[in-house]
Amino acid sequence: MQRLTEACERIAGTTKKLEKVAIVADYLKSRVRGEAAVSAVFLSGKPFPAWEETTLQVGGSLLWRTVGELSGKGEEELRAAYRQHGDLGAVAGAVLADLHRGPALSVLDVEQSFREIAAARGPVAKQVLVRDLLARATPLEAKYIVKVMTGDWQGVWRNSARGPAGQHAAGRHWRNAPTGGRWQAGGSENENVSSAGFHAGQPG
Repeated sequence: MQRLTEACERIAGTTKKLEKVAIVADYLKSRVRGEAAVSAVFLSGKPFPAWEETTLQVGGSLLWRTVGELSGKGEEELRAAYRQHGDLGAVAGAVLADLHRGPALSVLDVEQSFREIAAARGPVAKQVLVRDLLARATPLEAKYIVKVMTGDWQGVWRNSARGPAGQHAAGRHWRNAPTGGRWQAGGSENENVSSAGFHAGQPG
């Protein structure tokens, strides 16, 4: 998974389409067939193939709480990080310490975790699985795992060079979204967000 996220960082750092294609091609050629297939799905910005009807059904407040609990950051610190970075994936990458223990996460491990999260019933069971996954990830892996979960990675494909906070508005509109805006996580419409972060108290 670390190799994939490093490729994602390189893709996010360039606006040159040919360079993006070369980065993706080099990465996929270095993977065995199963890993390449799953990686291609993640690179499309989705947790599951487009032809599947599977969705994560993970709410924004659940992700927000989980990142807060793992990072040990208070609400104001998280909101400040959100204002600075503009999406929850980038916040996770910035505030989560390297909690990784044991074997490194593979792309297939993440896919399996996504399927377990999708199959889990209720926010409590889902949060346990999300927490376990993010606790096993490096900060960079957590950044892109959350981006895939929220759909934010698609915005990187459309406009890869992220400027200072407030400048990246392609595809998603979290950064300057008015209160009452909507967003999607894992293919299903979820809860309200504002430019200061996720509203607390929404269903997870």
